[in-house]
Amino acid sequence: MNRTEESGYRSLFEQWDNRSWVRSKPRRNGAFAGELHYFSPDLCPLLAHPEVRAAPEQVREEILVHSLYVYLEFTVQLELGPVNETCLLLHSPDFCPWLPAEMKEDLLRIYTDEAAHAEMSHTLLTTVRDHTGVAPIPHTPYFLQELSRLYAAELPVYRPLVKLFFSIVSETLITGSLTKLPKDPSVQRAVRELAADHATDEGLHHAYFRRLFKSLWPKMPAPLQTKIGAILPEIILAFLRPDEVAMTRMLSCYPDVFGEPARVVAETVELPWVRKSLVDNATPTLRMLAQEGAFSDPAISAAFDKHGLRQSA
Repeated sequence: MNRTEESGYRSLFEQWDNRSWVRSKPRRNGAFAGELHYFSPDLCPLLAHPEVRAAPEQVREEILVHSLYVYLEFTVQLELGPVNETCLLLHSPDFCPWLPAEMKEDLLRIYTDEAAHAEMSHTLLTTVRDHTGVAPIPHTPYFLQELSRLYAAELPVYRPLVKLFFSIVSETLITGSLTKLPKDPSVQRAVRELAADHATDEGLHHAYFRRLFKSLWPKMPAPLQTKIGAILPEIILAFLRPDEVAMTRMLSCYPDVFGEPARVVAETVELPWVRKSLVDNATPTLRMLAQEGAFSDPAISAAFDKHGLRQSA
C-alpha cells in the first residue's frame, strides 16, 4: 500500500495547483466605481446604529472604507500570525507526531495560501488608501490582544495548545465576510473578487482543520479537554466580537458628527442584530464541538453558557 492508504488520510489538496488563488488565479486590480461601496453595509455593525445611519453620506461611505481596512488588516495579522505559526508548529515532526506525513505536508500548502491571503489583502488595502485618500486608523486587532492575554495566562507547557486551538477556531468559523461579501453587488468588484478568492481557499482549510480537530480531540486526556474547552468560548468571541477600539477610533475621525463615539459603539455591540450575527458565525464551530462530544463535559458546557454561546446553535 502507498502512504496515503497506510495512514487513512487522503489529501484535500490534490487539485491545489488548479484551485488555489496563489497558484492559479490573477491578481485582482480592477478599477473602482464611484457608485459602489468599499464594504457591505449589511456587514458593518456601526451602520445598524441610528446615529450612524443619520450621518452624512460621505461619512457613512468613509466608515465603510474603514471597515474594509479593519477586515483586511485582520486577515493580514491572522494569517501571518497565529495561523501560519500553527502550520509551522504542526508541520514539525515533534508536534503531534501521530499525524500522517501527508497531512503534515498539506500544512505547507495551507501556509502558502495564508501568506498569499495576507499579501493580497495588504495590496488591496494600500490600493484603496491611495485611491480614496482615506487613511487607515492605527490599531491592534482585538483578536491579537485576546490571544496574548490567553497565552500569557497559561503555563508554558500549555501555550502551544492555546495557539493551536486559536487557529482551529479561526479556520472553522464561517463569517459573513466570506459568505456574503463576495455576493453583494453594491460592493466594489475588486473587494468582492478578493473575498471570493479567499473564501474558495478557506473552504479547503475549513475541511482540513475540522479533520484535524476530529483526530486530535479524542486523543486528549479528559482533564486537558476540560482545560482547553473552557477557554474555547473566549477564543470564539475573540474573533467574532466587534472590535470596539477600532470602531471607536473610526467614529472619532468625525468629531463634528459623533460627539460620543464610545457610547455609540457600546450601544452598537448590544444590538440584537449584532449578537445574532455573532452566534450565526459561530455555528459551524459549535456544531463541530458538539459532534465530537465536547459539550458532554459539564464544565465546557457551562463555559459556553456563561458567554452566551449555546451548543445547540
